[in-house]
Amino acid sequence: MYIPNDITGGVKFTDMMNYTITVYAELKDERFVKALKEAFEPQNIILDFSEKTDGAVTEFPEDHAHLVITDDPDRIRQLTGLARHNLRFIFIGKMKLTDELEDVWDTDDPEEITKRFERMLGNVSASFNAWFYEQTLYTTIDTVPDMLWYKRLDGMHMMVNKAFTEIVHKKREDIIGRDHFYIWDAPRPAEGNEFACAESEETAIRTGKTYICDEPVKTREGMKQFTTYKTPVFDMFGNVFGTVGVGHDVTNFSNLGIELSILVENLPFPMVIFTADMKVVKMNEAFMKIAGLTADEAADFDYESWKTQTLTPANDGEVNDEKHYTSREYRIYDRNSKGESIYVVTMQEIRDFFNNVSGYFLLMNNVTVEREYEESMFKAANTDMLTGMYNRRYFYNYLSENTNKPMTLFYMDLDRFKYVNDHYGHAKGDEVLIRTSQIIKTRFPKAVSARLGGDEFALVVDGILSEEDIKGYCSNIENTIQRIFTADALPVTMSIGVVTHDGSNTDVDEFMNLGDQKMYEVKKQHHEEDR
Repeated sequence: MYIPNDITGGVKFTDMMNYTITVYAELKDERFVKALKEAFEPQNIILDFSEKTDGAVTEFPEDHAHLVITDDPDRIRQLTGLARHNLRFIFIGKMKLTDELEDVWDTDDPEEITKRFERMLGNVSASFNAWFYEQTLYTTIDTVPDMLWYKRLDGMHMMVNKAFTEIVHKKREDIIGRDHFYIWDAPRPAEGNEFACAESEETAIRTGKTYICDEPVKTREGMKQFTTYKTPVFDMFGNVFGTVGVGHDVTNFSNLGIELSILVENLPFPMVIFTADMKVVKMNEAFMKIAGLTADEAADFDYESWKTQTLTPANDGEVNDEKHYTSREYRIYDRNSKGESIYVVTMQEIRDFFNNVSGYFLLMNNVTVEREYEESMFKAANTDMLTGMYNRRYFYNYLSENTNKPMTLFYMDLDRFKYVNDHYGHAKGDEVLIRTSQIIKTRFPKAVSARLGGDEFALVVDGILSEEDIKGYCSNIENTIQRIFTADALPVTMSIGVVTHDGSNTDVDEFMNLGDQKMYEVKKQHHEEDR
């Protein structure tokens, strides 16, 4: 509605800008010059009088307005063709009014000249103010990233912002004076209902209040969902003469609200929000620290390149098509802890109202402590504390899980180990066990090996080895054990029993017992050879 000036304490919006008009009073009659200077200046108009009368001024700068007032017909003819938006001419005397002239004042009365000048200045002030309001309004609405439009009551669009033109792919001049159906390339309703005012606009007009609703709209890029705000516009007499609308594209994930921005920034997890084409929308400080980025660098962040160069996969990951996310563990050098960390990296699709992918969010969860704890628990449950090899429990579980695969089992036992313990002590015995485990792991780096207990060891390799390979492996490790411990004056050797499995279902205990039996057969031979 109309707002009286006194509500603002006499200060007007247009007071933020003043307009300078250089007045060239090229007049022979000094009374006329005095009459012009006595005129009342509007609040936003500054008059700068130039009293040259020789007609020497022919150049008029573009940065402000110029008004030439003369009573010399020759001067008017000299200026013919120079008139433009910031340069106008007034003739005092008798002359026909032309397009070149702003006005002709056919009078020699100074008071009349003062009145006419004041009237002209009022019109100029109103013209400047109208330009100011239009320029300010367009600048303001074009700054808004959301769609914004003004409509008459008959549905014709009278003003739209830049965002509106970009969404409908039409120029502003092609939109003004057009209705919804033309602008959005929508089919018109049946005859007799040439213009259908949206229910939301009718509600806003009827109630005289802003009406907020969600509206799906078909665009060239596909369906979009808008949250629209439609408000009636009143004239100075309280009558609705149109509506102003704002459309917030909620299918465009770049339109983050301040609340969501604050939430993302305050999450304790590294997080990035991307558009559908993987452009960064929001990256929190926690992620920037992990990636070693500044705020300026974050805008051009290339996630795929960074992932390839920085992240090392730590597991096979998970792809969930139903919930539209991928998740995988990665090892990364953590700049915060200055060491290697393990993160679960989850990439989740963000789907809009129409189930289209409108963006992604990346979340990184540091699971280093959990994995280290799990590893320590696994190690405690499955590792022999003395040698660091797997223990009997792990070895049996491994065989149970792989009974459907062909494999070759080496069942090993140290000869005369009890003698070492009895004569040299358990510390020396532990040393023998540790050095034996090292030899086994060195000779069979790809095998699964374990200390079964006491001086018994076992290892299993994939596939069925040939008799020649088995003989070679056994000879190699037996000779190595004997050579190393003989050098220390220890009478330690090794007996190895070997059995194979073709991949058919076999009981693990039976398989291990066969290996044990084979080993004792070899040990028996060694004892007979020692006699």
